Amino acid sequence: MTVTVRAVKKEDEEKWRHYWDLYNQFYERTIPEETTAITWSRFLDDKVDLFCAVAEDDASNEVIGFVTWFPHLSTSKPKGVVYLNDLFVDPDVRSAGTGGKLIEHVYEHSKSELDTASVYWHTQHFNHRAQLLYVKKGTKTDFVQYSKNL
Repeated sequence: MTVTVRAVKKEDEEKWRHYWDLYNQFYERTIPEETTAITWSRFLDDKVDLFCAVAEDDASNEVIGFVTWFPHLSTSKPKGVVYLNDLFVDPDVRSAGTGGKLIEHVYEHSKSELDTASVYWHTQHFNHRAQLLYVKKGTKTDFVQYSKNL
């Protein structure tokens, strides 16, 4: 399968929402419709540094996955960093290189367009299938994450 990764377009909303729903089901979380709508609108707003790209199967022109990311400042790197926030590929076409292409797209955009120093991301400890890809595309760190809902 040949795949093209490109910036999301307005007409991708229905397919993105489909995969967004599957992604959220996997992580056993419920995102309110208002938040989903705001997120989608941010992708299309040139004044907001929240990016989304989709993977498109060249043979069918169907969207088969997406990735989201955003830059932020860092106290340890003058150029700032990028957080790869979400990554999802259609389960029917996984293990064919699409996830890697989506990650590489974030790397390229982060380097050439955002001029950042690095890209990082998190995954849940049980997401073993994704980690098989992540160890090829990045370095696992020793950091443990903590959070608090406010």
